[in-house]
Amino acid sequence: MFVLQIGGVVGLVGYLSFRNGQKAVNELATQLRSEITARIEKELRGYFETPHEINRLNATAFQSGILDIRNAAFGERLLYQQMRIAPSVALVYCGSAQNGEFFGVLRSPEDGSLQLSYSNPSTNFIRQYYGLDVRGERTYYLREANKPYDSRQRPWYLAAVSAQEYAWTDIYIAFTTKLPNITASLPVYDELGNNLLGVCATDVVLPEEFRNFLQRLKIGKTGQAFVIDRQGYLISNSSDEPLMVGRGETAQSLLAVDSQDKLVREAAKYLVERFKGFDQINQAQQLKIKIGDQKKFLDVLPFQDGFALDWLIVVVVPEADFMEQINANTRNTILLCFAALLLAIVMAILTGKWMTQPLQRVSQASDQLAQGQLNQEVEPSFITEILTLGNSFNSMAKQLKSSFKTLERKNEELRIAEENYRSIFENALEGIFQSSPQGRYISVNPALARIYGYDSPTEMMNSITNIGEQLYVNPQQRTQFRELLQKQDTVKGFEYRCYCKDGRIIWTEINARVVKNSRGKVLYYEGIVKDITERKRQEDELRRQLEELKIEIDHKKRQEEVATLTESSYFQEVQQEMAEINLDEFWTENS
Repeated sequence: MFVLQIGGVVGLVGYLSFRNGQKAVNELATQLRSEITARIEKELRGYFETPHEINRLNATAFQSGILDIRNAAFGERLLYQQMRIAPSVALVYCGSAQNGEFFGVLRSPEDGSLQLSYSNPSTNFIRQYYGLDVRGERTYYLREANKPYDSRQRPWYLAAVSAQEYAWTDIYIAFTTKLPNITASLPVYDELGNNLLGVCATDVVLPEEFRNFLQRLKIGKTGQAFVIDRQGYLISNSSDEPLMVGRGETAQSLLAVDSQDKLVREAAKYLVERFKGFDQINQAQQLKIKIGDQKKFLDVLPFQDGFALDWLIVVVVPEADFMEQINANTRNTILLCFAALLLAIVMAILTGKWMTQPLQRVSQASDQLAQGQLNQEVEPSFITEILTLGNSFNSMAKQLKSSFKTLERKNEELRIAEENYRSIFENALEGIFQSSPQGRYISVNPALARIYGYDSPTEMMNSITNIGEQLYVNPQQRTQFRELLQKQDTVKGFEYRCYCKDGRIIWTEINARVVKNSRGKVLYYEGIVKDITERKRQEDELRRQLEELKIEIDHKKRQEEVATLTESSYFQEVQQEMAEINLDEFWTENS
């Protein structure tokens, strides 16, 4: 009976330990899967935000003439610097709408070196390649393509023109690298926004580069992570399975339901059956499924970048990856209990206590960890199996704590960088602008919009299409302002009256300079604007007061002169003589 009691107690302790361990493992598995999907999402955003930023910069450079797309005479240094700071980018380039000219800098798939590539009428539209030195300047001829290239016929060009804004292509085989690519592109219009100048684009070799990241992730022991589009085509995964079916330009993406990887294939089929297609998954899902006779954890997270990308991040982890150590420790505990019972009742009691205490510590630590208290550490045990369990638990707790700290630190570094980047321009107290010589704003800050009575910089830039006619009360002053800039490149303290949004007229003062390219061509004007209406009002008031004071002083002076004259002896003598004259006799004698 006593043996049964001991056996029952030991069995109960083992069962409770197993259940608590299983609960903790499930909680840890949920947190780790959430962390993995969050890391994958963050990595994807890193890939897809940079190309659009690069395109926006190059579109401005294209429009303003900094990039010579048609003749390929200059501009490679700008693209070279962009490639240096964005290692995930494979190719940065622009194509002209006139004849399909091409100009770009690519990363060689063989050795990673940066090369200039362009085609235009001078090359018979055959792409030529040149080496670049450390300053980004072309050096020597490398090779040329074997057939003409027309930018206007490429998927990246057609996608941007069709969307008339930021666009992404489907996955396709790159002309240069022969690798599957995805491209971000942006149409470029003239300053008035009427005529298409061309398209700027940035290539990302996503399937290869991103796969390396997925393979470095620790997803249990046999877990898999993959990314699919809404049609179910594989974008990337953490295995070595080819992502494309076929060869050359006829290659197509592999459907996840046709994958040779069992985890990927069965997970994709389950999602199709449960949600009636991938396009019905609109929010994050944490599921537990059964593939064959094994249970799996399945996480799905929609990924959208705001520029038409709409994919799904999927993480599949076998439950056995988390439960293997728990099950092994449970079996070992049972064997030790039976061995102790066979040796002696006393030894069984001692052994039971000896085993129960560390298991209880593991259980308590597991419960506290499951409740969010991450500063947990199981003390070492003399029992090898429990020590292994404790070490595994400690390792998982430390990894989880470190991961949370790393994620928090990175988020704080990103927040500070973004605030610093925007604060200078957005929080300036004075108006800051860039405008074209033709009289259209390129950029304005919130302070300038407030000076002219607009609710936002965007509203002001959309409303003011001709600065001289819409802002200046006297348009001739805009002409005078431009003439001063043409003569001396800078203007300081230029004052003029201008119209606000509501029709009010205010006085402003502008300090500006001309920005030119390396050949001396004027690109745009930039400067600072201050509202001096109150100062002008005070100056007018001061002038009025001075004028009144002058009049008062003149009047007082005349009074003093008259008083001086009437008090003089001469005036008194004349007045006496006038009094003595008989006017009747005077007029009779002179009549």
